[in-house]
Amino acid sequence: MTAAGLTGGITTLQRADHLLRRLAERLPLPAGAFATTHLVRDPDPGVALALVLPGPGPLPGTLAGAAAGEGLAVVTGTPWLADAERRAAGRAVVFPGSEALPDSLTLADLYATTAVGRAEVLGGTVPDPGAYLDTCGHVRPQWEGGELLLRLMPSRGGRYVPFEIPDPHPCCGGH
Repeated sequence: MTAAGLTGGITTLQRADHLLRRLAERLPLPAGAFATTHLVRDPDPGVALALVLPGPGPLPGTLAGAAAGEGLAVVTGTPWLADAERRAAGRAVVFPGSEALPDSLTLADLYATTAVGRAEVLGGTVPDPGAYLDTCGHVRPQWEGGELLLRLMPSRGGRYVPFEIPDPHPCCGGH
């Protein structure tokens, strides 16, 4: 396994998602790669990015040029990067199967075609694998217990949607 982290003034998950997708296209990442976000406090509060490849590779060196073009620095040896390598923490933006997710599929199909291992409705209820998920084009599972967990909310007609929405708006309109 090869891992590298990126930091550099990323303050929102939306920007982090955009950067990870762009980097995944430019590098490109091999099959089995994961790109995750991590909320960090030190040295500066913000969002850090982790890229984890399934085998050995020149990731940190290859990544340096792409990162510099985005104003990011490549880092190694951080606690959050170790968590990404161990699949202990992180919010997955790029993961096996994420590039081909349709707008709607059953949870059983989600498990069969992606690295997502399970889903829970807020509150801990486990939905039936035959239930439908409307992806909204935005599926962001999180590492929990060594597998990717997708948190869901009920939707109309017995369907589900991911808990995290693509474009959250700040509360109170900037008061």
